[in-house]
Amino acid sequence: MRKKLLSTILAISLLSVTGCGKTQNTSGSAEQVISLKSADTVATTSPYTVGMNELGDLLEEDTGGKIKLKHFPAGQLGNDLEIVEGVKLGSIDMAMVGNVQSKATDAFYLPFLFEDSDHMNKVLNGEIGEKVKAKIEEQTGLKLIGYVYFAPRVLTTKGKEVKKPEDLKGLKIRVPEIPLIVDTWKALGATATPMVFGELFSGLQTGVVDGQENPYEIAVNGSFYEVQDTVIETYHSIPVRFLVMNKKKYDSLSTEQQEILQENWKDVSLKIEKLYKENDQKYKDKLKEEGMKFVKPDREAFKEATKDVWKKYAEEAWGKGVYEEIQKLKE
Repeated sequence: MRKKLLSTILAISLLSVTGCGKTQNTSGSAEQVISLKSADTVATTSPYTVGMNELGDLLEEDTGGKIKLKHFPAGQLGNDLEIVEGVKLGSIDMAMVGNVQSKATDAFYLPFLFEDSDHMNKVLNGEIGEKVKAKIEEQTGLKLIGYVYFAPRVLTTKGKEVKKPEDLKGLKIRVPEIPLIVDTWKALGATATPMVFGELFSGLQTGVVDGQENPYEIAVNGSFYEVQDTVIETYHSIPVRFLVMNKKKYDSLSTEQQEILQENWKDVSLKIEKLYKENDQKYKDKLKEEGMKFVKPDREAFKEATKDVWKKYAEEAWGKGVYEEIQKLKE
């Protein structure tokens, strides 16, 4: 009777995998393939797209084909807000985004938070990065796989050289609709003007705003050199991008699979950073070719003008003392 019962259970177990994607393990038994879907809004040629495609290849190779990741760039699955919502709902498994609509991710736009990319990596790859990761997960309900370098933000204007904060008086600077960025430019003396990105080019063209702040890449891809003529290398912010995953889907992976994902992401994120920096120099050269003038401002004066902005946001975003810990690592 016992042998008959065991045979019945085995038969039911085998039937349960019928119709599913599966691979063969070394013992010859069938194992289900996990198909993951990731999304982003950046171009198909972006370093982030290159990186996510490589992550898919590595996952498939290192899991013996048990995990397959297909990446959908260029907004194929929606804009940033829609993609993040899709990850929360589980219709999208993973996303590469610049913000997850939380105070913990907004705070990465704090002025002069990071001295440079070396300082940024020192912070994010250590205990502080883990503290912030926990806050992001707590606030969003998502699993944060990790961080990756974005690029320093610069200011562009038309017919106006800005060398110190006083030069910004009366200038309408378009900013994203993030309160701490608005407060940053108010502290600098500009008229901070929140505007959706889709309206920015026409806003610059018609004079609704006088300037904007973004990485070189955005200035090139947005053809801002057609309506702006000066780049002020403020480097006032070095934000990051985030690889987030549906928490339930992440928890469904085995411990070994989770470790493979985390380790491969560390390698891929470094490759993305290297490729992005190489491209960033090309973007800068392109702006020069298009006739834009480059100005080096008094960055110390910009730091001084914005030195208190963090006090309103950092503790609520990351917890008490985290901002101060980040600054200590500059020493």
